[in-house]
This record gives sequence, structure tokens and C-alpha cells, in this order.
Amino acid sequence: MNFNYELEPTGDYAFIDMKSFYASCELVARGRHPLKDLLVVMSHADNTSGLILASSPMAKKMLGITNVTRAWQLPKAAENPAVDNLIIVPPRMRYYISENLKIQSIIRNYAADEDIMWYSIDEGVVDLTHSLNYFVSENHSRAKKLDIVAQMIQKDILQQTGIYSTVGLSNSNPLLAKLALDNEAKNAKTMRALWNYQDVAEKVWKIPELDDFWGIGNRMKNNFREMGIQTIYDLAHASPAKLKNKFGIIGLQLYHHANGIDRTKLQEQYIPKSKNIGNSQILPRDYHGAEMALVIREMAEQVAIRLRRNNAKTGTVSLAIGYSKNELTKGFSRQLKITPTNNTDKLTAHLLFLFKKFYTGNLIRNIGVTYSDLQYTADTQLNLFEEAEEQIKHEHLDQVMDLIRAKYGFVSIIRASSKLEHGRSLTRSNLVGGHDGGAGGLDGL
Repeated sequence: MNFNYELEPTGDYAFIDMKSFYASCELVARGRHPLKDLLVVMSHADNTSGLILASSPMAKKMLGITNVTRAWQLPKAAENPAVDNLIIVPPRMRYYISENLKIQSIIRNYAADEDIMWYSIDEGVVDLTHSLNYFVSENHSRAKKLDIVAQMIQKDILQQTGIYSTVGLSNSNPLLAKLALDNEAKNAKTMRALWNYQDVAEKVWKIPELDDFWGIGNRMKNNFREMGIQTIYDLAHASPAKLKNKFGIIGLQLYHHANGIDRTKLQEQYIPKSKNIGNSQILPRDYHGAEMALVIREMAEQVAIRLRRNNAKTGTVSLAIGYSKNELTKGFSRQLKITPTNNTDKLTAHLLFLFKKFYTGNLIRNIGVTYSDLQYTADTQLNLFEEAEEQIKHEHLDQVMDLIRAKYGFVSIIRASSKLEHGRSLTRSNLVGGHDGGAGGLDGL
């Protein structure tokens, strides 16, 4: 298939990535240089079991650190004297979120909200098609205008937050901007790079590895190799019919992407038909079955709070239990259709039912709770087999507790049982995204 790029949609896009965001935030907060000093953000930073979550560019370069390095794997001073200059800090997710909000505010100076899409806390894409001429003289080419505005954004972010950013640019589509970011901008002196339709043959098709390409992981890479597809060039010239037959719509999408084709419009964001709300955690040790009723109740309540904040009720509850690595079986995942509700006690009862029915007596190390088939409504659906006044009373109780927690924090009201040794609510109240710095979906979300 030959593509006529002149018929493809065009726009002016900037894909922006904050350089080593978590580590940079920590270095700037300490008055250090985010590109020149050595720092790692490490879970359990006070012991040898810590896992490195982020590292500064210089820490990676000087010490060979990756984001899967454990504390005990760090080189000793005798092996590498540079380790003496390494700063080790615990994660502070609330702080990183606040810095991200500052950066989002900066980006809003250059484009409307509907023209901005954030992919993660440190990366997003901006459609500048309609705003370039507000900032740059029309005497410049589109490519030059885009580069000038991207440089302005980089300078604003650096001056207001101290964070360096890399930017992939395209006067064609968001995909090519992302590929420019990942494959050229991060190593460019200006930390910017521009890829357009005319660069597909010389740049996209020459990306070294299949899994260097956006959307292709190691598993898909192996699947492609089984089909004789070794490079992006091979993928771009493969049979689209065979790719669709083997991989479905994803195969066809990757074929188009390999040819630099992306017809995405940021303003037409995908809205899923049914959103799930859930939470999971790895327990600090292996738990016995007798200890799990409390953990299940705590998680049922935590996710129920998020349901009510979204004015939603769930029609399906799911429980996933993962057994200890020392057990012969992995665990189980089961779901149950229910009368739509967001009542904590009812949801707890359903989850405990699933646990008692499918639990086989093994030691447990992780748990996940998910509510799906969501209905967004403020109406109450009464159960004919229970007293109406009792149901309304329980609903009001949940609402009052939610209001108190919203004002004073989740731990302002907890069950006495959560203070038991195997309770998790108090510990998790200090987490954001599973790391130090917030309430893991309880406070502020």
C-alpha cells in the first residue's frame, strides 16, 4: 500500500517530556543541578531492600543505575568513588503532582485546554496549530514557528520550575512528534527534534529496534519476528491484511504507524463506555486467611469512597487474590454481579463472599478490588427485602463519613480494627500512587 502524504491531515504538535522528572524535582528542591548531580528516588530509602523508582541522568551515566536497581546493587565506594556523591531520597508524590500542576499551567499559556493531552505526570502532547501565529511572526516557516514556540515553552518551564524538558515536534501528526521525542530529541543538544512525513523513510524506518517504536513491546516484537518482520521498515512494507488477520485492529494500527500515519485528533478524546474503579496492594508480608477479612473491608471502603465521589454505583464487584511466591498456585480472580450500590457494608459483604467461596487456604501476598459496570446516578435504588428507612440511614452515614474525611483526612474516622497489627489503612493513608506522599486514592482524589 502506498500512502499519499499530501492527502493526510497535518497539524503542529509538540510532545513534551520532563527530563528525569521525579529526580529533577528532588534536586531542584535541594538547590542542585538536575542534569549534573547524582540522585535517586528510592522506595524504602532507609534499608537495603529499597527499589530505585527514578534517577538523575548523571546517576545513570556515572553509576550505571536503572529503575529496577535495588539498594544492595548500588556500587560500593571502592568500586566507583562517584557513589559517595549520590543522594538517596524517598518518593514524595504530592510534591511531584504539585510541580506537574505548575507545568500544566505553563502549557496553558500556549494552547487551549482541549488542545492539550497529558499521557502521564511527566509527559504530554500539545496541538499548537491554532496558536503558533500568536507567538511568532508569520514571516517564518511552520517548522521554524513550531521550533521557536517549543523553545519558549522549554525556557518557561526551566525558569519557573528548574526542570529541563525535551520536546518532539511535528508539522504532520502527534505520532511523528512522539517518535521524534523518543528517538532524537532526548539526545539532541537543544533537547528538541522535528519529524515530518518527508522524514518517514530516513528516520522512522531506520529506528534501530522494533521495541524502540512507540506501542511495540517485547512480546509484540517476538510475534512480529515469527512473521519474518525484523525492522520497522519490514513492518511498514508488510501485508496489512495479514497483520489484521493475526493481531486485529492493533496490527493494522501499527502498520499505519510504521508508515508515519496517525489521524488522531486531540480534541476528540476517547470516552470509555464503562469505567472501572479499583485499587490493589502488595502486602508487607505473607498474610493468613484469618487476617484478610480486615484488609478486604478496608479496601472495600476505600474504593467505595471513590465510587461515591464520582456519584457512581457498581453493578459488578471483583476480587483478585495473589498467593505468596512460595505457594504452588498463583491465586484467583473472581467477580460477582450485584444490585447496583455504593454502600460500604454491602460491598464488603459481597467481597467477603467471594473470598470465602474461592479461597483455598494458601498464604496471601497481594489483593485487588475492582468495581465495574458503573452507573452514574444520585438516585437510590431500594431493596424490597430490607427496611427502606434502614437503607437510607446507611446511605446517609456513608455520606457524612465521606464529608468528614474530605475535610479532615481519611484517618479522621477509622474503624478500631484498623489499628490491629495486620490493618493497612493507617499505613496506606500516607501513600499516593502506592508511594510516600499521600493517601493512595483516599485523600485528595
